[in-house]
Amino acid sequence: MRNRFPAPVDSMGCHVLPENVKQSQSIASQNLQVLISLLLSSQTKDQHTFAAVQALRDHFHPDEITAARIVSLDDKLLDTLIHGVGFHAKKTVYMKKIAQMLLPGNPLDEKIPTDLDTIVKQFPGIGPKMGILYLQNAQPYPGQLENDMSLQHDFGLAVDTHVLRLSQQFGLVFPPSSRSGSKEVTPEIARVQIEDIVPKEHWKDANPLLVGFGQTICGARSKMCGHCIIADTGLCKSVDRRMLTAPATSKKRKSEPETSSKYFASVTKEDSGMENNGDPAEVKLEPSSRDEALVKIEPESKAEQPVVDIEELVSDRRLRKRRVKS
Repeated sequence: MRNRFPAPVDSMGCHVLPENVKQSQSIASQNLQVLISLLLSSQTKDQHTFAAVQALRDHFHPDEITAARIVSLDDKLLDTLIHGVGFHAKKTVYMKKIAQMLLPGNPLDEKIPTDLDTIVKQFPGIGPKMGILYLQNAQPYPGQLENDMSLQHDFGLAVDTHVLRLSQQFGLVFPPSSRSGSKEVTPEIARVQIEDIVPKEHWKDANPLLVGFGQTICGARSKMCGHCIIADTGLCKSVDRRMLTAPATSKKRKSEPETSSKYFASVTKEDSGMENNGDPAEVKLEPSSRDEALVKIEPESKAEQPVVDIEELVSDRRLRKRRVKS
C-alpha cells in the first residue's frame, strides 16, 4: 500500500536528508544537519522542514553547516531562514544553544552523544522520539567504535503523532490501568507496548512506514479505506465502511508543480505557550506533525490519476481526481 502512494516522508523526511549532503562534507556536518532537521520537524510538515534545511544549506554554500557558523549567525537572519517551520522563534533559540554546546573545545568536542538519555537531557527541544530518530540515522564519527552505531535499530521505536494514532486504531496499544490515574496513551506508553510486539530489526523501519501511511491512506480526519487492504478484515476499528467501495470523486483541480509557492508555503504559528524550564521540551514540541501532506502521483498515461490531498478534504471527505498530462 505504501509503494502505491508515495508520501512526503519518503523523499523529505529527516531520515533521508543526509542522502542529499555532498560526500565531501564532514561526518560532523552531516550529523548536525540530521539533528537540526529533527528539531525543526516538530509541529511542521515534512516539506516545510525540508525547505528550511535547504535554506540553511543555500545560505552557507559552498561552506559546510557547522556549529561555529550557526553560532555566528545573526538571530534574526537564522529565524528568517527557518521561518516556514512551526514555532520558528523558539527553535532559533534552541538551535543556537545546541550549536553552542557543540563548539570546538567544549565538553562534547563537536560530537553529538550516542546514547538516548544524554541527547534528551542535554539538547533543548529534543525529546525521545527525535533522539531515537537521530541515533538511527546518524553516522559514526571518525575514530568512533563501529559498535556504537552498528545496531541502530536497538535504540528504540520512534513514536510520533501518526504512530500513536494508528497503533491505537489497529488495537496494538491500550490505555494504562485505571489504577494509574490516567487513561491516556502517551507516546512513551505506546513505545513500550509496541516495542514488546515488533521485533527489534523492524524498529527503525516502523516509523517512516506508519508515518507515510498516515500521510496518505489513513489520515487523522480523512481516510481512503477503499485503498486499504486491511479495512475489511476487522483489524481496524476506525474503518469508514462508506469508503470500502470504489473511492468517490469530487471536483477536479488544476495541476500544481511540486515546487510551487503553495506547496512550500510558510507555516507560522504563535510562539505563546512554549516553555523551556530546563526539561526536554517534549510536551510542547512533540509529537511531530508530518500530516496534512500534499502527495503527487506520477502519471503513467494521460488518463485521470488520483491525487491525494487527504487532510484538506475535511468538508466532503472525498478522493479528488484531476487530469494529469504525461
